[in-house]
Amino acid sequence: MKQILIINGDPEKTDTIRYLIDAYRKGAEEAGAHIREITIVDLIFNPNKQFNNSVTELEPDLKRALDQIIWSGHVVLFCPVYLSSIPTRIKGFFDRLFIPDQVFLAKQQNIRKNFAGKSARIVSILDEETFEYWKQDKKVTYLSIKRNVFENCRFHPVHTNTIGQLYSIENEYSKKWLRKMETFGAKLM
Repeated sequence: MKQILIINGDPEKTDTIRYLIDAYRKGAEEAGAHIREITIVDLIFNPNKQFNNSVTELEPDLKRALDQIIWSGHVVLFCPVYLSSIPTRIKGFFDRLFIPDQVFLAKQQNIRKNFAGKSARIVSILDEETFEYWKQDKKVTYLSIKRNVFENCRFHPVHTNTIGQLYSIENEYSKKWLRKMETFGAKLM
């Protein structure tokens, strides 16, 4: 049975992202997956990494989050993107958990906590300004998490979805994405 960890990176806990998460969860539960969820804004931790990437003791919430990532076979991050960047709390969460020498040995690039065999999906929800930039060059800031965190720690494959501004769940664009999230969950990817 597939073990899925959903990471809610929405600092405002908006209904829109909750609907997307619930649609994904519904599909995954119907496929028989075990699901756990982390809401980053509810965790108590210092989001600032130390100088020189020195390893510091993880706070209890970050230790539990790392245990959840280790438990999972698939990680799904729901990540809002505001003003062309991801919220600092999300970046701090990953900076603290996936710091060199804590998860992998920087000089040797050997994965100590091997995440090979795990997959991931990043669902980014863009605000209006960022969505306009994305339509021009198709680049968004979650790529640093995709490459520097997930792929560097051997998550494979790492799928991404970029969703434009969702103002209401009642329009056809939003309903299309809700159906897609449910389908992704049902396919356990």
